[in-house]
Amino acid sequence: MTINCLPLIIKSKGNILNISSVCSTNCHPKMSMYSGSKAAINNFTKCWAKDLSKDGVRVNAIAPGAIETSIWNKAKIPSDQVDKYKEHVKKLIPLGRFGTPEEVANVALFL
Repeated sequence: MTINCLPLIIKSKGNILNISSVCSTNCHPKMSMYSGSKAAINNFTKCWAKDLSKDGVRVNAIAPGAIETSIWNKAKIPSDQVDKYKEHVKKLIPLGRFGTPEEVANVALFL
C-alpha cells in the first residue's frame, strides 16, 4: 500500500509509520515467521528513511512488546494456559506489565 501512496507522500512531505515488534530482534519459539516479517519491516523502514529523507519524508517504526489486547479472548487456548504464558511474559518485561493499546497510539501520534 505504501508504495502506491508514495507519490502523494513525497508531494506532501508526509510521514510513514510502520508497526514492527520487539520480536524483530528477540526471537521466541514458534514465532519465526512473525519475527522474520517484523525484522523485514525494520530493514524496510531504515532503507526508506535514508532514501526518502532527501524528499522531506520522515520514516519511522514502532516496535512494541507485549500489548494487552482482546487477542487472548480469541485464541483457542485454554484460559489457564493463557494465564501461565502471560505471567511468564510479564517476568521478562522491565515494568512487569503488558503495554496498552493507548500507549502505542500515543507514540504513533507523537511520530
